[in-house]
Amino acid sequence: MDKTITIIIPFYNCKDALPRMLESILAGTMLPYEIILIDDGSSDGSSDVAYNYAQKYAFIKALSQSHAGVSAARNLGIKNAGGYWISFLDADDHIEPDMYAKMLEAIESASSDHGLNGNRNVDGCLCGYFTHKDSVVTPYSYNSSEILSSEDLLRLMFTDDTVRGFLFTRLFKTDLLKELSFDTDIRICEDLLFQTRLFSSKDVHFACLPLPMYHYIQDQASATVTKCFFDGETFIYKPAYDRISSCISSDYVLSSYNSILDYSMYTLLNQYKLGKNAETKAQIRMLQKEMRQTKTPLAQKSKRRIFYELAPAQVLISL
Repeated sequence: MDKTITIIIPFYNCKDALPRMLESILAGTMLPYEIILIDDGSSDGSSDVAYNYAQKYAFIKALSQSHAGVSAARNLGIKNAGGYWISFLDADDHIEPDMYAKMLEAIESASSDHGLNGNRNVDGCLCGYFTHKDSVVTPYSYNSSEILSSEDLLRLMFTDDTVRGFLFTRLFKTDLLKELSFDTDIRICEDLLFQTRLFSSKDVHFACLPLPMYHYIQDQASATVTKCFFDGETFIYKPAYDRISSCISSDYVLSSYNSILDYSMYTLLNQYKLGKNAETKAQIRMLQKEMRQTKTPLAQKSKRRIFYELAPAQVLISL
């Protein structure tokens, strides 16, 4: 086994889901050089699951930290990574058995087709994914086998649902990531911010595998829980997008942020209809304020967005 791929999996209280992810990797047509499991201060026995796998398989390492968030856990994983490529996975999902074999084939093919000297000249790979929600499985994949540049990747993360800012559909050259770290102050869209900093600061080239390989399990239980879009009075997506905007100045970043604002308001209004609680009402008022303060050209605003901004809050709440 050569030093090909390091898989980094942070986890927090996912005792029941973690084995499914690990078994999907172990059933693969190609095993990684190492799997680094990082326990982010779990209290449900997840750490026992990780250490049991580490005792059984020599290439699985189990690390732990006090509860500090996924970004700190990923940073710890990068620091300890020994493979040539890094893959970040989420503990509550699973992968196709030939995901890594296909991604490495795509890298080799891209290098050959474009006259590059081996896979050392390709900096990563992008594949597609499946979403699992309410028993509905939906495939997404970017339908191209062309090499993607930094500029392509930046644009697609904000504009194309087949790419998005996910980490789990990527292979990254380890040397690129050793120079960077995840921002531990950011808890939402930390993956999007991390990649924005990478792709805006380096001229990288990614192979593209136009097949869905990753299974993203969307939490059905979360649909019945009151969603909180604010940390104090700060819209939870704003800190990441403020830092993203300091890296790149493009219309698609503002458009992406506005889409999040619109969808969040839609979600809150539906949430209020179901529960009519004071917490949701307060969030609607704060979100309306954030919408008004986000400077967006009128031509880029939908009629719904204009209504969200201009209608008195009591009118929105009564809908």
